[in-house]
Amino acid sequence: MTQSTVSLKLEIEDVVDIKSVLSTYGWQEDPIINEYVALRMKNDRGSVMTLYTSKKIVFQGNEDFTELVGLIKRGCESSSVGTFEAHIGVDEVGKGDYFGPLVVVSCFISKEIQEKLLCLGVGDSKKFSDERILKMYSSLKDYEYYYPSIVSPTEYNTLYEKYRNASVLLAKQHAKVIEMGLEDLKQKGIECQYVVIDQFSSKKSRVLDELGSLGKEVDFRQFHKGESDMAVATASVLARGLFLVEREKMKEQYYFDFPKGASDVIFQAKEFVQRYGTEELGKVAKISFKTTAKVLQSSF
Repeated sequence: MTQSTVSLKLEIEDVVDIKSVLSTYGWQEDPIINEYVALRMKNDRGSVMTLYTSKKIVFQGNEDFTELVGLIKRGCESSSVGTFEAHIGVDEVGKGDYFGPLVVVSCFISKEIQEKLLCLGVGDSKKFSDERILKMYSSLKDYEYYYPSIVSPTEYNTLYEKYRNASVLLAKQHAKVIEMGLEDLKQKGIECQYVVIDQFSSKKSRVLDELGSLGKEVDFRQFHKGESDMAVATASVLARGLFLVEREKMKEQYYFDFPKGASDVIFQAKEFVQRYGTEELGKVAKISFKTTAKVLQSSF
């Protein structure tokens, strides 16, 4: 690709956090040597971004900057979007993975936070690579208004033995993080207009039945493809980031590469059992999965 130069002018001050946007894509800050430059960043492909004090942004390099420019523009345009109601979104990661925890996160966002999230390119976490998720998570992990529940494999197995139903287990975790969020917001005097979840059960009352007093008072919404809601999408990114962090801890503890999913894991799971024993399997895997029966078959 030939050298390209793209420039745009920000019309609204402080709407876009350019540094956060580019950091998510792997860009790093570069020293400033010009008094008219507010920020300079570069990436490992040799491209350079210069943000001038006049609010003009210039990209230079041998790559297509369309996506980055689109994210920046979208962040600016979001300031003119109509009404926005502050609300909580909830999503989970790990329910279909044999190895690793179940992570459920609720996340509260306001209009101000939504604008930054748009700039970061937050969306359905399933569409992003692990590397991209970890960069997004790094930018979001210090955010004050998200509420996680990390259910380790050991705890998951104990809870499943108690409830004998994965949907009930998941619903109780959804309700837990919703109540955590609503209680924190109430204590801080912050109003939450509604709660939305990515519907995971055909029984619409599944989560409603598990909510506490605060959850039963709030406007509760659920629908499929819930990641189209920014709060749900942010919860999804945070949940997957936490999931990846927890799996890395498992990897370091056992010196073992744990595969994703629940179907193409038999060989590795048998190898784990052979190396560490059946009892340890319950510390890293959701043994209620049908996968376990295949793993424990005598043949390897």
